[in-house]
This record gives sequence, C-alpha cells and structure tokens, in this order.
Amino acid sequence: MSSPDNHFYEFDPFVLDARSRILLKGGANVRLTPRAFETLLVLVKHSAQVVDKEQLLKEVWPDVFVEEGSLSRNIHELRKALGDDPAESRYIETIPKRGYRFVAPVKVSMAEIGPISPAPLEGDATVIEKHTFARVITEELQGTDPPAPALSSSAVAEVTALPPALGRPHHKSVAVVALLLLVAAIVVIAYLQRTHLASTPMVLAKSTLVRLTNNNATDTAPSWSPDGSKIVFASNRDGKNEIYVMDADGSNVRRLTSNRAEDIYPRWSPDGRKMLFTSERDGNQEIYVMDADGSNQTRLTRNSAIDGAATWSPDGNKIAFASNRDNSNPYNFDIYVMDADGSNPKRIVDDPEYDADPSWSPDGTKILFVTGRNNNFDVYEMNADGTEQRNMTADNNRSDIWPSWSPDGNNIAFVRNTDGKEQIYVMDSSGGNLIRVTNNSANNSTPMWSPDGSKLTFSTDRDGNVEIYVMSVEGDLTQLTNNLADDLTPNWSPDGNKIAFSSNRAGKQHIYIMNADGSAVSQLTNLLSDDTEPAWSPDGKRIAFARSMDGNEEIYVMNADGSGQTRLTEDPATDMSPKWSPDGRIIFTSNRDGRNEIYVMGVDGSNLAKMTTNGASQAAWSADGKRVTFVRPSLERIGEYFPLEIYVADVDGSNMKMITASLWTKFFPCWSPDGATIAFNDEKFGRGNLFQVDSDGRNLRRLSAGPKMDVRPAYSPDGSKLAFESNRDGNVEIYVMNLR
Repeated sequence: MSSPDNHFYEFDPFVLDARSRILLKGGANVRLTPRAFETLLVLVKHSAQVVDKEQLLKEVWPDVFVEEGSLSRNIHELRKALGDDPAESRYIETIPKRGYRFVAPVKVSMAEIGPISPAPLEGDATVIEKHTFARVITEELQGTDPPAPALSSSAVAEVTALPPALGRPHHKSVAVVALLLLVAAIVVIAYLQRTHLASTPMVLAKSTLVRLTNNNATDTAPSWSPDGSKIVFASNRDGKNEIYVMDADGSNVRRLTSNRAEDIYPRWSPDGRKMLFTSERDGNQEIYVMDADGSNQTRLTRNSAIDGAATWSPDGNKIAFASNRDNSNPYNFDIYVMDADGSNPKRIVDDPEYDADPSWSPDGTKILFVTGRNNNFDVYEMNADGTEQRNMTADNNRSDIWPSWSPDGNNIAFVRNTDGKEQIYVMDSSGGNLIRVTNNSANNSTPMWSPDGSKLTFSTDRDGNVEIYVMSVEGDLTQLTNNLADDLTPNWSPDGNKIAFSSNRAGKQHIYIMNADGSAVSQLTNLLSDDTEPAWSPDGKRIAFARSMDGNEEIYVMNADGSGQTRLTEDPATDMSPKWSPDGRIIFTSNRDGRNEIYVMGVDGSNLAKMTTNGASQAAWSADGKRVTFVRPSLERIGEYFPLEIYVADVDGSNMKMITASLWTKFFPCWSPDGATIAFNDEKFGRGNLFQVDSDGRNLRRLSAGPKMDVRPAYSPDGSKLAFESNRDGNVEIYVMNLR
C-alpha cells in the first residue's frame, strides 16, 4: 500500500480519515482490521471505478502472497461493518469474475490543520473534531458558470466550528462571525465568477519509444531483470562482444564479462540471481552461467558442437537451448532441455531442419521455438516435453523468428521479415489478433517483455548502428498527460486541434481541454461535483458532459470555454454518456425506465425521445447521421453468458446487427470519421484491449495488447489517430496511437 494520504472521504453516514486510519459513523469509531481498512481505502479512492481483484491484492498485501479468499473475507467484514447487503449494494458492488466497485457518492476533502480524530466523551460516544480553513471552501466553489450557490448554513457552521475545549462563545459573537464570513465568501465567489480559470503550465507530450544506449558499437539481445530495475545485453563496444548490465532507464552501464572471446545472448534467471549466456571462450559456443554481478562464471555444456540461445524454465530448474550436437549437418539445430546445473541434457525436438530460439511459457507447460521445416522460418509451439508441436504463423510465407512470451502468457512477441527488414509483431497466445509493432525502414529484433508486460525492449539499427530501445507493446505511442491524477474520457474537437477530457487533479473529476499535443491544459468546470464524459458539438462551440451531484448523474451542456453551464436532464435516474448527432441533437444513456436505454433530445433538453426498448447503452452517431452504434447484451448465449456486444442500427432502430461476438464484454464504441470502422474496447480478466472492426462486422483487428486497461477510444477528425485512456503507467493517463 502506498503511504497514507491526508484526505477525508465522506460517504453518508461514514467518514474515512486516511491519515489516522479510522472509520467513523455518526461520530462513533467503527472497528476494522487493518487489512479491511486498507481494502476500503483502495475502493473509496477509486470510487465508481471497477477495481479488479489483482489490483486489490497488490495494494493491500504489497509484499505478501495471499490467496483470493483473504480478499473475500475482507469484503465480507466491510459489508458487515457498513451494514451493506450484497444483493442490493449501497456501498460495495461485486463485479463477477473481475472485482469490486464502491458505488456510494464520495466527497473528498483535505485535512488542512489536523486529521479527523475521535474525541472521547462520556461512555463510548465519539465525536468528530474537524478543523477546516475557509480557503478550502472558496477553492472548491471556484468557477465561472453557472453562478456559484451561496454558502449553505451547514457550510458556514463547518467554517465556524470550534473545538469543544474552547467552550461555547456568545450567540451574538457567533452571528457576527457567521455574517462576516458569509459576506467574505460572497465577495470571493463574485470575484471568481469574473475570473477565468488559469491554464496549467505547458506540458509537452512524450513518446513511449525511448533509446537506452547510444554509442558506435553494436548493442543486442536485451533482457529485463525480473524486478524490472535492470537490463542485461551484449555489446562489442570494447572490441569483442561482452555482457553488460544497465539500469532500466539506460544509465549506470557496467561490464560483467571480460575475455578475448565472444560472450552473447544473456538471460536472467527467474529469481534474478544468475544469468545464462553463450561464450566461445573454450573454442566453440557453449552455455555458461554466472551470478548477476558477473562473478562465478561457470560452464554448463561440454560438447564439440554449438550450444546456444539458452533460456530458463519459470521455476529455474531447467534450461532449454538449441544445439547441433548429434547431427552430421552443422545447420541442423534441435531443441534440448537440461537441468539448471547442466546435467541430464535431453533432446525434445528432433527434426532434419533448423530448430532454435526456445522460449518457455510463464506457467512452464509450453515452449515456443523457431523451425525451418516448411521451407520458411515459422514460430511453433509445443508442450514442454516436445509433444504436440503446432505452427503458430502458418498463414504467412515470410520468416518469423525470435519468439518471446509475455509474462502473463496472453501474448507472444516475435520478429517477421517484412519487405526485407525485420519488424516486431505481437499476437495473442492462440496465434490470432496480430499487431504490427514497428513500422520503419530499419531492422528491429530480439524483443523481450518487461516484467509487467507493458513494454518491449529490443535492438534496432534505426540510428545507423544497432542500439537498444524500449517501447510500449503497441510501438511508439504518444502520452499526452502525465500526473498523479486520473485523466479520463478523451474527446477530440471537430477541428482536431484540442482534446477535452476529465481529471481529478483538482480533487473532483472536472472537465479540462488541452491542445492535441498535450500542451496548454485548461480547466473548464470546478463545482462540488464530478464532471465526466465531455463531448464536443459538431460545430466545436459547445461541450456536453455528465455531472454527478449528490449521487444523481445528469446531462449538462456548456460553451467550449466553460461558460454557460446548463442542466439538460432532471430525473432521479442516472443520465450519462452524452454524444452529439450530426444535426446537433444529444444522444445519451439513461436507466429512468428501469434499465439502460438510449434517449435523444434537443440541445436545450426538449423533445426527449426514447430510441431503444430492449436494453442498450453507450450510443454514438455515425458522421453521416444515418446509423447508430451502441452496446447491448448478445442476442445469443456465448459460452455461459450473454456478454455485452457492439451493435449497429439505423437511427430509427431498424436493421439492427450485432457486429461482434466473443465471450468478453465490449464497451465504448466510436465511429471512424468515414463511417467505415468502429473502435471499442473489450475487457478480459481485468485487462482491456482496444479493437477495431468494420461497420459490417468484418475484419476484426486488435489495436492494443498490453496487460492493463485501455478504454474509451476516440478517433481524431481525420481518422489518422486514436486517443484513449490507459492505466499502463499506474494511474490513468491519456494516450494517442497512430492508425496510419
């Protein structure tokens, strides 16, 4: 768990003091075990968001391996303490097969003088002693439109509250103080209404492609340490190829081997204590092992043949390698497995063609390798004993080499010879959903995954000589935002020059705009509400958004500069996900009739009409105004479920067609400007990837492959880019990928 913060989290009738690690109900202390408290804090800090079980386990038990049952017991304890019914959740909602979501409205405030502390009175009663500066209230009320409300009596009481030890002042004094504060507050609010919200300092976007080495030598075969802090590689910068190690940012390069022979292809052991490498120091290529600091270099294989490309099994007990031993043809390499000390070598692939480059799956049951048996190099998969060999790249006549399994076992990176150059690709573990990661005139080779599966390190000659780079799994993305807050729901302006988004960098989620390169961030809303899901009007003059105040989410519209904030819907149900039609109407999702359906209304909230009747949400209009895409449950059972799928229909509801069909839930479809494709995200076991499909359901293509949540895609007006939100760097930021 990260270090304690200094916030109060209020959800009626509870107050959670993060710094003092206490939960209060009506002033009374609610007893919780430390782990249960930490679980509640994580859920409350991610209020209204789904927190997957893996994240909860990681944050609540950061240094200890525990089973999922411990988390279930914590949730049970919390529900009992909160008086929550899992069948009708007021606080903690279970998201089947994923995790949990805190659903009660949460008010966040900062502890300015001291924490909320229980002040003992007679018996077991406890009261909250709360100290708050008036400055806090004026900051939270800062804004332009609509006019800020006058301070309520409860707000004035909060400002003037005094500790019980100071006694009860005279009633006349209280009235005078309250009047002075009220007048001061009105003056401050009036001033703020005339003052535009200042833009934050310019922050330039950064690329996810980073060069780690920079010299005139050849740096190759990088491999990440299991803890992600270092990268080992081979380089001839001192003459012959030797093994070097550096920090993951490319700093502190240190040489580990030193002899007159070639030392190449280093690989970390799973526990990070040792490294395998191949060396010619004894006359021919053999496999060696050494400690991670370069000491105790020990020869493992002793054969007159060539042994190389060694890799550890996940448990560190076995080593797979390629060798041409036992073959009369020196180019006939096969795959062998031996014990970690070099004993008991056993051939598991015996084929007259070239077989090499073994890569173990994270669970140790499979091994990838490269073979030339089809008059072409292909990536094959087999069981760890060599049985059930199958071709993973059979549908291509180009050479495929250097396969590498992602840490979660869901994806495989490899190198394909494309137009005479080596390019990096990623496919899923079944061999489908291919993504081209590099696309340039250079050679890009030997990709290896970072321990968290979000990045690839590789060698490339794009700068003239071979250097080591690191990039996101999808290649060179642009990160537009970079702060400790969560930046959500990007939406391009019609001219492509700006992006609107929401962020909680000021406490609540508010609407911001920035230039398309991530610079000149400006805040548009700043009331005591959560404002999300901004959507530009077709003419770029207005922005619709969803505002949640007092637990009720409604649709608002404002001018593009944040002025003229106007409420369009007023219903006790949840109204959300506004989008514009080409003719200037607003389409949105509401559960006002008992379940989510799609509605449309005029820009002033008039002429409200219900568009769907069978359950649908997250609608978006095509640019030509003729069709709508939306999400609704599958028309037929897929596996054991009716997952949410992507649909397309005419605007009158006719010609409805389900254009996706898989087990995983789909969200947030959006049209390309030409109406040819629809981008969306699917969620699978706490992971979200972006996909693109033709509007008729053909040519499904995966756009992202990381282990995190990539969601809410948004096409640029010219269709060349896709903005999206992702938690790939820990918190949610906004990224852009090139589509062509």
